[in-house]
Amino acid sequence: MRHFTVETVVSLPIFIMTTFIDAFIDTATLKEKREEIECFYQEQTEHLSFVNNEGYTLTAVKLIVNNPRDFLVIIPGRGEIGHKFAEFFYTLSLLKIGAVVIFARGQAQSTRILEDRQKCHLHKFEDLTSDVTFVLNAMNIHNYKLLAFSLGGLVSLDIIKNGTNKPKRAALISPYLWPYFKLPKFILSVFIMIFGTLSFTQNLYTPHGREYKPLEFDNNHHSHDKERFTYYHEYFKNHPDLTIGGPTYRFVREAMRKQLEMLHDSFEFTLPIYTQSSENDRVVDTKTCQKFFLDHQKDKVPPQFEIIKGAFHDVINESDEYRIETLAKALNFLFTE
Repeated sequence: MRHFTVETVVSLPIFIMTTFIDAFIDTATLKEKREEIECFYQEQTEHLSFVNNEGYTLTAVKLIVNNPRDFLVIIPGRGEIGHKFAEFFYTLSLLKIGAVVIFARGQAQSTRILEDRQKCHLHKFEDLTSDVTFVLNAMNIHNYKLLAFSLGGLVSLDIIKNGTNKPKRAALISPYLWPYFKLPKFILSVFIMIFGTLSFTQNLYTPHGREYKPLEFDNNHHSHDKERFTYYHEYFKNHPDLTIGGPTYRFVREAMRKQLEMLHDSFEFTLPIYTQSSENDRVVDTKTCQKFFLDHQKDKVPPQFEIIKGAFHDVINESDEYRIETLAKALNFLFTE
């Protein structure tokens, strides 16, 4: 019997279909099938590009599934790339679910904002939302099922709250509703707003930011799984053009402006949302996420929220005990109505 590591905080019970659990592979099997999955990713994905009204090239990676029973839209985290989802795509193909991962400006192979491609920059947060919406409309995707990670969770919330092409259902994993930081929110907000506005500081890295450098597995706070963690960073070594470094002050300011809007605006959720936040996240502040979704329990459609007990931030690359059940529950929520 599998040990469930997801602790319910607020929600009706969500029953996991065995089909979803069984479609995932564990780390040992992943090591055995690595070459097969690489070939699968090369043969069963289509790399798409679109040029928006501002002249930015926006990209997407589409999973090709013959006679799919359903379709999934994925909005990734800040520095994620299509190849990161190869193993997850393999699982989705077994479930006969097609998918597309959409990359807004500044992400993956989409147009970078600054001449220094390593700097993760943004003029205004709504650009990300409009980019994702542009690709959805270009692909004629509407009334869709949405899965989002980290920064993609904040983009998704903006689409759900303010967008014109909203999903039918949404599952968010470790959404970036507030950064994990020990400074009080007010002091952090003032600091970021000032440095993110001044012309001579807004394009600079934040104190913890720099160009991309491979992380060491020991003492990392992203994943407990050495195989997935190491392979992910090894891939970047062979594809340095896909790397991106830390965010600029302007990027963080724009993300924080949207976070503050979400946290303080009065609005209601009107579509089903299921959020899972990592207990030991050191990128996103899980307590802020928990409070946000608790505060919306009287909405027209109350969001469901759970804490993934013991997990780090990067669930797509986490070890089996955190990754499999979390993603299976998300799929069950999205595709079992």
